Amino acid sequence: MGVEEEIRRRTTKEVGLKFVDSNNRSWGAFPQTDEGSFTSEFEIVRGELATVFYEASEGKIDYIFGDSIDSIEETGHSVKVTLQKDSARLMEYDILIVAEGLTSRTRAKVFNEDVRAPIRSLNLWCASFSYPQGDSDDDWARWYHIPGRRGLLVRPDGFGRVRATILRIDEGEAIRTIASSRTSIEKQKEYFINLFKGTGWESEKILEGLRTADDFYVQEVAQTRAPTWSKGRVVLVGDSAFCTSVIGGMGTTTAIAGAYVLAAEIVKNSSDHRAAFAAYENSLRGWIEKLQKVPTGAPKVMNPQTSWGIKCLHSALLLASIVMNSRLFALLKRLNPADYLGFNTSNALSLPDPSIFEPRDN
Repeated sequence: MGVEEEIRRRTTKEVGLKFVDSNNRSWGAFPQTDEGSFTSEFEIVRGELATVFYEASEGKIDYIFGDSIDSIEETGHSVKVTLQKDSARLMEYDILIVAEGLTSRTRAKVFNEDVRAPIRSLNLWCASFSYPQGDSDDDWARWYHIPGRRGLLVRPDGFGRVRATILRIDEGEAIRTIASSRTSIEKQKEYFINLFKGTGWESEKILEGLRTADDFYVQEVAQTRAPTWSKGRVVLVGDSAFCTSVIGGMGTTTAIAGAYVLAAEIVKNSSDHRAAFAAYENSLRGWIEKLQKVPTGAPKVMNPQTSWGIKCLHSALLLASIVMNSRLFALLKRLNPADYLGFNTSNALSLPDPSIFEPRDN
């Protein structure tokens, strides 16, 4: 699509992640590296990434905003779709690609199941919003732990604002009601303000930003583990099919890679959607399942219940940062001992060659 340069321009310019205490003392700093760090090379706010893709495809794709699929009817040669609001409009396509996210209602319609049927909750909830940068904000992300499995994470967005995330592990039903789209934003804000007020560090500044934010939203951290990614002429992609969760930091990567592989297989099997969908799933599922393996104890290990637990975590993070930032660790990474020991720990995915999308003479 030729969007790499624009994506780089819109990245957050985040240089790494620090874990801090109530006095803003660092208990571990992890700079951005080529791989294996908390900060990726292409760290970008999701709204900015969506804008890049939209601007690159505008004029080539018909966009319909503010509506959703109401009914789906599959025939021998096509799939017919009606919309909820514009109900008189009937659209007919060769295939239907569903990219609606974790709680896809279209997925539920197609597979005749509850919306949450393929979802595996990690009982971690996030409230995200932004506010203008202050004197204490720089190009480092900072994570502050609070007893009760709570946390505050602030990150630069690259445009003079702070992207804040409030973290909370909660296995109860009340939080599900709060996070529901049926709960007003005002009530959601009130809930998180009450939960985090008086928790030290920069909490009051962050909560003031929450009060005035017009981009506030709440989301559940979970995985999608759909048994199959297609049915008939309908295929799932991204979080609708295989959400890996933000814990692994690969959600955007898997969604984009998945869309790329699906497009390549459709091109290669242009007259056989079943073969295209099967090849797409066969290419990706093994890689996705590796990425969906959550480390033992996660996400609770990174969100301790007690002050003592936070102290232990900070000590471990400080030691890890010292080791990972040492010259010896850098040397070992270059030598790649896994290769010498006869095994490869890489989770790399082999992608189809871009030439598959080049026009061909008939």
